[in-house]
Amino acid sequence: MKKTLITLITLLTVSVAANADSGIFGTSVVINNNGTTTLYETTLLGDSRHTPTGPFSGTTTSGFNGENLGTYDTTTSDNLTLRGGGMLTYKNGGSNITGAHVYYKIDNGNYSSAIALGFNEDLGGGDQRWYSQTSSFNLLDGLSNGAHTVSVYFDATHDGGTHYENNGSADFTANFTVVPEPNTYALIAGMFGLAYIALKRRQA
Repeated sequence: MKKTLITLITLLTVSVAANADSGIFGTSVVINNNGTTTLYETTLLGDSRHTPTGPFSGTTTSGFNGENLGTYDTTTSDNLTLRGGGMLTYKNGGSNITGAHVYYKIDNGNYSSAIALGFNEDLGGGDQRWYSQTSSFNLLDGLSNGAHTVSVYFDATHDGGTHYENNGSADFTANFTVVPEPNTYALIAGMFGLAYIALKRRQA
């Protein structure tokens, strides 16, 4: 019994140690807002290592969680698209990061399939950057007028399993609003006005 207990403790210690030999230390999400591409940091805010090498055309800003992304009219050319994301990982000893992914959902819908983040740069000392902005997921597609929430989380696969970054299981969220175009409001107001005039004439 004692020998079995010692064996279990040893296996658990080895497993925890292997898991600690790699991990995620920074994450970001890339969104195109009406033609402007922005890399929003979700963790490790304000760290310059988020900005990728290569053909990155956009700006970097600290903070995605709780951000108000704006107001959009789906009857016009307004657009809000998820382009991808970024991840900073570390590895020590025998552990190795083998892939990085971001996932998203709108409101209470289901999470998307994994969006792969490709290897971007070796930062030295076992630290690596993963990044992609080649996707184009329309976040406004099929939404009704009103307030909406986009949620994201991340994972990194390694040779011993999977690391997750999900804001303590609360995920990272930002808000936006969908509205009709101003002409629609004018049309509705005009229809009510005509109906009111017609009613007054009928009563006269």
